[in-house]
Amino acid sequence: MNRGLNLNVIKTALDEVVMTEYLFQPGPGVATAQDPVLFNQGSMDSGAHIIEVFEGVGEFTSHVEQQNLDEEQVRVDDQVTYTPVNYKKAVPVPHEYFEDDKWDTVRMMMREVGAKARVTQDNKSFGLFRDGFTTQTTADGEAWFSNSHTNLNGDTIDNLETAALTGVTQLETLQVALLEQKDQAGVIRGSEAACLLVPPALFKEATEAAQSELIDADNQVNYLSLNYPSMQLKQSQYLGAAAAGSSTAYFMLGRIHQGYRWVREAFNTDLVDKAISDNDVYKYKARFRETVGAHTYEGAVASNGTA
Repeated sequence: MNRGLNLNVIKTALDEVVMTEYLFQPGPGVATAQDPVLFNQGSMDSGAHIIEVFEGVGEFTSHVEQQNLDEEQVRVDDQVTYTPVNYKKAVPVPHEYFEDDKWDTVRMMMREVGAKARVTQDNKSFGLFRDGFTTQTTADGEAWFSNSHTNLNGDTIDNLETAALTGVTQLETLQVALLEQKDQAGVIRGSEAACLLVPPALFKEATEAAQSELIDADNQVNYLSLNYPSMQLKQSQYLGAAAAGSSTAYFMLGRIHQGYRWVREAFNTDLVDKAISDNDVYKYKARFRETVGAHTYEGAVASNGTA
């Protein structure tokens, strides 16, 4: 075997452990950065992704025979630029570890590489929601969830509530706000809830409120689970107080919302051969480049749960 082939054999063996851990899928109800319901999955072909707010057309108007059609003046405004963040890690692996690894030290090291890559992606991506009441702003300069968004039609849009999640009533408030929300053209789109996202501390309350058939001792029918059985319920450990977020905030997303995860470079690895080192040490390198953002409020509502 030549040195190059031997290096490929070693890298393949390491990658098998790393990628198995990286690609491991959590159980039902656990949210991840790869979830297309929570993040529109996009790609970037350069060091910057430029996106603009699109007003779209208004409602159709009635016409009589041979009347000229109304022409819509479609507006595009509020340009926003997102740049990818570089995430990298290098792990030195001495040659002797491969020769004398009786306790699976190398395997455990590689499992950590794969696991921490996923942890980093999830933690950084859910910062979009975690900071959605403060520093994650949209093109109009407001926080993603705010009482004072302004659309291109000039309307003031409120997609922020404050009630704590204690039952169906609070979810009903979010659902109504989502259904009645106006888009950039000032048109009520009727966006139905596709997903309810909560921190672990609210998962029990959210499950009972969103999925129970009955809601009280009088056997009152839970209209939410009856009429919106397709609404998914997700939790993330990167939303709560332990992750510098909030254990009281909860989020409701429509089928079409503007929360994005853009990937410039997918997770990938390299192995530097021990032959070019001064101390017979391989170097296993891993990296990815991506970012998240929400350039408009549309299709999303939330409560900070403070009231």
